[in-house]
Amino acid sequence: MINSTDKKLEEKAVGGSAILECHFTLAPDDIGPLEVEWTRLSNAGLQEDPVIIVFTAGQIYDNYYVPLKDRVHFISMDPRKGDASVKLLRLTPSDSGTYKCQVKKVPGIQKIAVILRVMHAPSKPSCHTKGTAEVGGNVVLHCNALEGAIPIDYNWQRATGPYTLPSSARLDVVAGRLHIPGAKESDSGTYHCIARNRVGIEECFLELRIIPPSMVGMISGAVVSIFLVLAVVIFIVYRCCKCKKDMVEANDIREDASPPKHRKLAMTGNVNVTQNTTDL
Repeated sequence: MINSTDKKLEEKAVGGSAILECHFTLAPDDIGPLEVEWTRLSNAGLQEDPVIIVFTAGQIYDNYYVPLKDRVHFISMDPRKGDASVKLLRLTPSDSGTYKCQVKKVPGIQKIAVILRVMHAPSKPSCHTKGTAEVGGNVVLHCNALEGAIPIDYNWQRATGPYTLPSSARLDVVAGRLHIPGAKESDSGTYHCIARNRVGIEECFLELRIIPPSMVGMISGAVVSIFLVLAVVIFIVYRCCKCKKDMVEANDIREDASPPKHRKLAMTGNVNVTQNTTDL
């Protein structure tokens, strides 16, 4: 007599493992050798159900079904003790389906089916804020997992004291948003988002700092001042480089110039005139 539940649903994450339960109790009138056979139901009964693992004549045979080769085995090394459950390893979405356990011992056969669904757990979500992170502003914390079987529920918590969400906060578990209207400085702290679906959980953290409006002005002024200082420094460096370049070009011109010759010619002319006068 099989004691496990028929048509039991198992939902597991990709990459994980699943145990398909099949427990039985033998009656005193059960005689003959025990045989346990696990099969996977074919689609719409179009073909014979493939066998994935068998226990017969005291031996285990687990190389029947190529897609599950080296990934399926009995939980018990001796299923004759009443545990015919199997474990599937390194699950993939293609492992989803209906599996059937058959316990055979003369004079009868008993069967149960287990439904397995393999789904993607949520991917690691990203956390970020939108809105004005200052006192009195409206701040929205966003949490989103790009992958994972739907539905995915999102839950925001505070990871630092006082560990409770602000009294004005509104949580949207489907969209992953935490809306904090009229934010206060006391709303600052570390927030924790948990993304959860039927087969897994992932999380992310976000540091929120609510600053007074005066600090916003100070920060803006400081940013402007930094840009002005940078502009002045760039201008000074540019002028220094330009002056140096002009000086280098001027020196090059002086070194290349030839001395003037017109004065020497003039002196030579005067001497010739004097000589001619004397001769006369």
